[in-house]
Amino acid sequence: MLEKVVQAAETLHGLLTVSRFLDEAQKAKVEDILSSCASEANFKVNEELFGQGKSLPESECDKEPDVKNKTADTWRQHLGNLKHAAAFICVQERLAAEFPNNFAIEPRYRVDEITKELLLTDRWLGSQRPDVVLHFTRNATRIQCIYDFKFPCDTADRRNPLADSRTEAQLRKYKDLGNEDCLPAVVTPTLGISRLSSP
Repeated sequence: MLEKVVQAAETLHGLLTVSRFLDEAQKAKVEDILSSCASEANFKVNEELFGQGKSLPESECDKEPDVKNKTADTWRQHLGNLKHAAAFICVQERLAAEFPNNFAIEPRYRVDEITKELLLTDRWLGSQRPDVVLHFTRNATRIQCIYDFKFPCDTADRRNPLADSRTEAQLRKYKDLGNEDCLPAVVTPTLGISRLSSP
């Protein structure tokens, strides 16, 4: 009998500790992983395309990529696409090992016009798709934090990504989806996490 009580208590304790948002230490670990993945994706793609220790000169960023399987019309966009893909693979592997039920990669959200409830959707019109979302255990519509990767074409670029008005506007839209206690952030290879400030 005592054994069953202990098992029941352990099960309840497991449910209570699993079904929640991540705590501050866990969130910091996630942000370290995101920063590392951004840096590694940037390095990996540059090395594969341009050679060891090399990257594309800034003067080439808006030119058409001279590669066989281009994903966009400019090097800036092409590199961004490749680096996002590499970062997503990295994030999937590392976060799945640590917090498998508390994150989503590129979920698409919309707010229901009538109920004002946040929903997952496959509808493009009127929806938003952040790169990485931390959320309540097994519930992607209870958002904890939102992150977007940005890969400057100039890999030495250390400017604040939030100085770009388009990036800031994008994060302000994400702010309407999520948790006021964790403002949306940009993840870059050189600066790591850059969080949107309060209004």
